[in-house]
Amino acid sequence: METWHTCEKKHCRAGWVVTLAGAEGKELERRFNTELTAMMIYDASCPGYRINPARFYDSNEDALADMKKLAEER
Repeated sequence: METWHTCEKKHCRAGWVVTLAGAEGKELERRFNTELTAMMIYDASCPGYRINPARFYDSNEDALADMKKLAEER
């Protein structure tokens, strides 16, 4: 999770949120930063859910477990 945008396939959780948002995500990231952009995308796509930006630094295992939990709740 600590290595961001080092290649086309390796991102932290926030980096993946931005990448999967496409051109609009990249434009927001250019204007702001990765963490804020990811938080904005989460806010727009998951109303009522506020991600703690500390979750962007979870281990791979913890991040995947949290994302799975969120998917099951939706």
